[in-house]
Amino acid sequence: KVAPNNALPAIGAAAALQIDWDRRRAISRHHSGAHLIHWALRKMLGTHVRQFGTHKTPDRMRFDFTHFEALTHAQLKECEQLINAKVIDNAPVTSAEIDYDKKPAAALAFFGDKYGKRVRLVDIGGYSKELCGGTHVATTGEIGVIKIVAEMAIAAGTRRIEAVCGQAALDYIATKEAALATVSTRLNAGVQDVVQKFELVLTHQKELELKLKAFEAKASAALAEELAHTAIAKDGLQWVSAVVVTDSPETLRSLGSQVLHKIEHGVVQLGANFDGKVSLVAYCSPAAIKAGHQAGKLIAALTAKLGGKGGGKPDFAMGGGGDASKLADIIKI
Repeated sequence: KVAPNNALPAIGAAAALQIDWDRRRAISRHHSGAHLIHWALRKMLGTHVRQFGTHKTPDRMRFDFTHFEALTHAQLKECEQLINAKVIDNAPVTSAEIDYDKKPAAALAFFGDKYGKRVRLVDIGGYSKELCGGTHVATTGEIGVIKIVAEMAIAAGTRRIEAVCGQAALDYIATKEAALATVSTRLNAGVQDVVQKFELVLTHQKELELKLKAFEAKASAALAEELAHTAIAKDGLQWVSAVVVTDSPETLRSLGSQVLHKIEHGVVQLGANFDGKVSLVAYCSPAAIKAGHQAGKLIAALTAKLGGKGGGKPDFAMGGGGDASKLADIIKI
């Protein structure tokens, strides 16, 4: 901030520049952390790994690198262990300006950058050497902790790691711990038992879902039997037309098929209202098709009256519309 209300100072006026040290230190942690991640990835995956772009803020950083496949959970864990071990070692982080032609063979330069005669070499503990003009911590211990929060592909052959360092990492961990504590409370289990308890909940859920499906199948079969008994004989065919209550268009479709199976030779037209929107199905047996009836044409005619659309094949068709108030009137034989 140079002046209140962003007013520009007069030409030649004295100005005092002040570094926001909290912000600077936070960025430095993420910058040095990026160097450690680069070192760890090359150690783990091979020297084909090269930095392909980075971005550091006080709150997080991203590190793009060349690699041909996603990192596994085990690899990400190994990377975290490697870099945090170096943080704990509290190795010195030094920088020096040197002639580009005299840079160490192990020093890394990046993504086609053009360097001048003099370059800045950042050395972390003797094991990480990179040409870099950024701001860094004095020792790796100042980073505090590094936490990888995401790994993803951003292009063919290019991956991205997102990570947080220092206080940002502690805040991230605290958020995760709070969420875990909430889950632990809801499951009525200790934090160490959450996974086991959650597996039991999932198993119980699957058992209930199977029981529910069995119950729904019985209920659907009973409803199909009831609808089949409402069939009206017309022109040598059995006709069933009804408005029913089902939980989804898929269930409606299954119900229509069951009804046709029970009446064997005929036409089935069913409609249902799902939150104000109408779904319709029609089935025609081979005998009905031979007599000139087609499910697709039946649905097209019905949905037109509802302001909707639909169609299909001669033996089966589906459609829908938005005017549920007319459903009971139009779905009649």
